[in-house]
Amino acid sequence: MKNIPDATFTNEELIVKYEPLVKATARRYAGRGAEYEDLVQEGYLALLILNEKCTDKEWLTAFIARRLPGYVRTAAQRLRGLRRVTNFADFDTAADIVLDPSEIERRVLVEILEILRRKLSPDEFIMVCDVMDGWSQSDLAGKHNITQQAVCARLKKIRAKLEPIFADRN
Repeated sequence: MKNIPDATFTNEELIVKYEPLVKATARRYAGRGAEYEDLVQEGYLALLILNEKCTDKEWLTAFIARRLPGYVRTAAQRLRGLRRVTNFADFDTAADIVLDPSEIERRVLVEILEILRRKLSPDEFIMVCDVMDGWSQSDLAGKHNITQQAVCARLKKIRAKLEPIFADRN
């Protein structure tokens, strides 16, 4: 690309120029309920918004590098929240929710969920389901009105309770 001042970039050229930054930022916040591709799209939208907000185009690169992570982080939190609201499931129908698994995988999934339901208390089962849905420990702490350290301790107890069960299955 030839050396053109930032002020004369079209939207397409701007997207091409900052694509590595957008993808690296999206990769940093992907997972735990927010998909990488969704965050890349949010990053591109944020890039266009930040281009309009920047008053001094000489400092556009610094402006974008400093503010883009905040936009992507906020989008990741929003997407996680949407996933929580729309992705809850009754595990009696879990086999219908999983996309195109083989029959063996479906049976294993249902069997694992039944084991979890039998071996864990209702509160522990809810916490495990939230972890499976991608909730972070700090999100769980807010939901259950406890500290993140308490969530960590409860998950450790749950792992200890389940370890003998799943160790025998290997």
